[in-house]
Amino acid sequence: MKIADFDFETLDTPTPGMNGTPDVPPSATTGSIIDRFASIAASYPHRIATRDETGEISYADLDRQSNRIAHFIAGLALPTGSLVGVMTGRNRHYIAATLGVLKAGLAFVPLDPNVPLIRRTTLVRNAALPLIISEATHIGDLHQLQWRCKTVTNILCLDRDDIDTLTENHGSLMSVELWDHLAGDDADNILAGGWKSAFTGQPIAQSAMDAFGANARNKVAGLVSRNARVLEIGCASGFTMKHVAPVVGTYVATDLSRRNVERTEALAINLGMTHVIGRQLGAHDIDVYEPGSFDLIIMNSVIENFPGYGYLRTVLTKAKTLLAPGGAIYLGNVWDADRRDDYLADLARFARETVGKGYNTRLDFLEDLFVPQCFLEDWAREQGGFAANRSVIDADGFDPAPYTFDFVLTSDAAKHPVAPKKRRHDLAALNAANDQRPATVTSANDLAYVLFTSGTTGTPKGVMIEQGSVVNLAQSVLDTQLKQIGADDPDRALNLTCIAPFAFDGSIVQIFAAILNGHCLNITGSATRSDPEALHDLMVTNAIDQLDATPSLFSLLLDYWEENRLSCPARMVVLGGEAVSTRLVERFFALPGQTDRKLVNAYGPTECCVSSAQYVMTAHNHKQILPPPIGRAIQGVYLEICDDMGRPLPDGVPGEIRIGGAGVARGYLNDPILTAQKFVTDPNGNRVYRTGDMGRRRSDGEIIFLGREDGQIKVRGNRIELGEVEHALLTHPHIRRAAVVAHDRHQNGNVVLVAYVVTDDDAHACFDISACRAKLEQALPNYMVPSHLITMDDLPLTVNGKIDLSRLPVPENTDQVTGVTAKPLGSDHEKTVARLMGEVLDCTIDDATADFFELGGHSVLAVQFLSKINKLTNVKIPLGDLFICASVEKLAARISERENARHVKSPIVTVNASGTKPPMVCFHPVGGNVLCYQNLAREFGPDQPLYMVEAQGLEEGQNLQPTVEEMVAAYMPAIRETVPDGPIHVIGWSFGGLLAFEAAFRMQQAGIDVRNIILLDAIAVPDAVRAILRKGEAEYLADIFAELGLVTVDELRPLTPEERIDLLLERGKNCDLLPDEADRGTMRRLLAVFQNNALAAVHYVPPKIDGINVLLLRPTTETRAAPSIEGDQYSGWQRVAGNALTLEWVGGTHGSMMFDPHVIEVAERIRRHLEKSK
Repeated sequence: MKIADFDFETLDTPTPGMNGTPDVPPSATTGSIIDRFASIAASYPHRIATRDETGEISYADLDRQSNRIAHFIAGLALPTGSLVGVMTGRNRHYIAATLGVLKAGLAFVPLDPNVPLIRRTTLVRNAALPLIISEATHIGDLHQLQWRCKTVTNILCLDRDDIDTLTENHGSLMSVELWDHLAGDDADNILAGGWKSAFTGQPIAQSAMDAFGANARNKVAGLVSRNARVLEIGCASGFTMKHVAPVVGTYVATDLSRRNVERTEALAINLGMTHVIGRQLGAHDIDVYEPGSFDLIIMNSVIENFPGYGYLRTVLTKAKTLLAPGGAIYLGNVWDADRRDDYLADLARFARETVGKGYNTRLDFLEDLFVPQCFLEDWAREQGGFAANRSVIDADGFDPAPYTFDFVLTSDAAKHPVAPKKRRHDLAALNAANDQRPATVTSANDLAYVLFTSGTTGTPKGVMIEQGSVVNLAQSVLDTQLKQIGADDPDRALNLTCIAPFAFDGSIVQIFAAILNGHCLNITGSATRSDPEALHDLMVTNAIDQLDATPSLFSLLLDYWEENRLSCPARMVVLGGEAVSTRLVERFFALPGQTDRKLVNAYGPTECCVSSAQYVMTAHNHKQILPPPIGRAIQGVYLEICDDMGRPLPDGVPGEIRIGGAGVARGYLNDPILTAQKFVTDPNGNRVYRTGDMGRRRSDGEIIFLGREDGQIKVRGNRIELGEVEHALLTHPHIRRAAVVAHDRHQNGNVVLVAYVVTDDDAHACFDISACRAKLEQALPNYMVPSHLITMDDLPLTVNGKIDLSRLPVPENTDQVTGVTAKPLGSDHEKTVARLMGEVLDCTIDDATADFFELGGHSVLAVQFLSKINKLTNVKIPLGDLFICASVEKLAARISERENARHVKSPIVTVNASGTKPPMVCFHPVGGNVLCYQNLAREFGPDQPLYMVEAQGLEEGQNLQPTVEEMVAAYMPAIRETVPDGPIHVIGWSFGGLLAFEAAFRMQQAGIDVRNIILLDAIAVPDAVRAILRKGEAEYLADIFAELGLVTVDELRPLTPEERIDLLLERGKNCDLLPDEADRGTMRRLLAVFQNNALAAVHYVPPKIDGINVLLLRPTTETRAAPSIEGDQYSGWQRVAGNALTLEWVGGTHGSMMFDPHVIEVAERIRRHLEKSK
């Protein structure tokens, strides 16, 4: 942008205070954030300080909670001047954590969980954070950051008492479906185990795999005897078993995948090894075995599939418990975190050097767990009793070997437990901390926070803001905004909003303008802030007085208000982060009932504490200056319009906006050179920030914003250096040159990023744009990912050697973006989605694979797009679904799924909906089927309303719920819909008793009148179930089908795994247990339900219940299949049911009690109990 580009207004006669002389606004109000907050908390202890979508907290409680956090931090004795990371969801925990950090005399660094982990890792390393505060929802990322970043010696989980009980959610690498698919009938043992070279994409050679197995045998040979008991976790297709099992006594091979367990067992049988036992168990379930059961535990090339460090720590701790005295743990082929960058660099180099040769080099390791040696050493140090030894993998041709290591933990009684070098803390530590104000003294000059913004070199830059700047900002908002809407009323707090992401500087003014002035901060959830309807509803429900948002987000609200003929509920709207257009202002004041509303255009860079100037508009004055100016400086701040030499310019003359005063940052973290370039001294000796923004001052003193003088842009309120995006593109091994430009096709402020890339000559034809985009999404926030990626033979240059922007092609249609053959539109939903997508993106779409984001869509347009879909189809698609299903065909399929979900099969089976008695709800046993209750229902007769709940997972495509609690939570909506009110009785046979008990607990908590819990030979303590799960496959199958008399263990033991399944199929069909069309898949699903529910029983701890009668019916005849507790006739229920428990005995066995003739007695005992309990 040059001076010649501007239109100069007529230079008026200079007015005092103008003509190059900055405004003199009211003087600054600075001070300590903590001192001001203490005064507010003392003045309004009972006012609500913060409200989020799950609860609220008063000023007094927020004060005490943040004091505990401060005392906890002080107890860590962190180095002076340390920065502390805060990574929470959008809730009150964030506010308490930031205040706690400030009260400890330190500064906070916001870490947005929605930003890619790779980028957050960069921020943490740049800031050298010694502590990160987070919550249970983000435990996986918390562990990752601690072990990826050397400086993070402490982590704190704010909301759970025992951090070590938290493990990460299982990712795709822990998917049973994935591994069952890989181990399908058509795969050989190499592909079944997922053994492919990351370099070539080809299967690893058989000789290399044999060498890999031999390496494991050689490493463990000295650790075991011929009668040793060995447990392998993650046996895959049996390569380790093949080499180690011959030298030990008993070998238990476990895996997530039943198909892999079957393969391993079949391999052992073929090799003549009868001492190999296969069991389908995840690593987290190995504690079904008794302590001290094994002499050696093997995890060979399985840890990389674990979801995180918390999960790994849990598995290691369980493995230690299972070791016999003198036992050892062998961790093979551990992917080395210290060599991760080398591995990725070597793969990228290989991809460049072999382009066009047909290799499929793997460049994405987003989910794979790389483990630093220091993690394993720290775990061993904390546990004690182990000596650790690392070694290289000796396996010719096994190409992961240079980037992995073996690690052996052997018993050593001389190693006593010591404190780990990296420590974990949780809510228990906070609860023990002092809740009084710490003695730490804070001042205006103390650092408050470091907020990272986009950087031209590819590395984000950290802006350091002091506490005095924040206090001045809060005071200015109070004086010039909040007092205009009633802040002077001592009896009422205003309701203000926090909509901005916490890592975005807009959140600073939104948070502190509320809590430093005694008002209520309403934090919107992630889904609410991106949904205009939900945001409007929140504004109405919470009586919001002031809304603070970006113009992009506000335009979506305007769309909603206009479409529904509504007005803005808030009395004041503050817009910042990007330019405010004339059209936006006109639309706002054209809404009905806006005569008393105020609209504020706020301006300020991150480097000057968010807001430096503002312009207030009303229904009466908004037309005076359009587009609206950025106004005048806030109190304690001044703005100058300067030439390139820093000299003030006359009114009307365009120049660079420079800002001085109370808001100016300390500088950039760890970057003195850039700090010196951007923070300079003006001719009067004052320190000012060079914004790079162009502006001019009108003769009336209002400043007009004119644009940028460099490559920095704003997209939907987010500041972006185009150079950082270009740097990210150039990390792709096949991209030689890249240019990124901001494109505003219709000149309406809807800016999108367009990337132009030049690839290697041999890679041009096969360059995968989708894969490139996916790589960018792993490294950059979504607003920095280009909407269009266009490949070119070369970038056009000007005569001066610069990129000629005028000759770059404008993205117009799908062909330019994807370069692939279009797939015709099919279903009506696809045609509808394509039409609506085309309307929003202003292009014609006739390709079912067309991707919303690849065609230029972004989050703002996404909201408009989904709103159109909702109106036309009456199906509401969450914004998160669009990121997963961005193509026409996938989104159309998701619409169909949601339509079908309305009519999805209910888990409720209605036996009798009529009758005068309180209804009964019967819960399925471990096998999931509810046929066992048919005879019981018959005995109760027509006057007894009766419903049965069957399991999910019996039919293909249904997901299994892994815990009793999750099962019941999934069933409750259908139960409440069927039986909305009490009184009610719940019944459960065997495993169903656990479900009935949990359902009764939840219904009682919800205020429903649950009269009775009927437990039919159910057991509250899982030891007996553990014993069944510990058995070999033949014994296990014989036990679970024993009551039906299908098979005996002697029949099953000599068979291969597939032969066992075939025998069960045959016998099951013969006795009508299975339909004639049942196949191996049917039987495997049935066994999966058995396994899932048995493990759920093992991990379930029944809660104590008061006020509900409990009847336990037990059969008089014991069988091997019936779970029981020796010496406890109450089967563990007395501990949780107390005096409300009644035990009665009935004839039959565990299984036969549900059939004639014994079920008649069961029904009679239940009837008598219900009569007695009235």
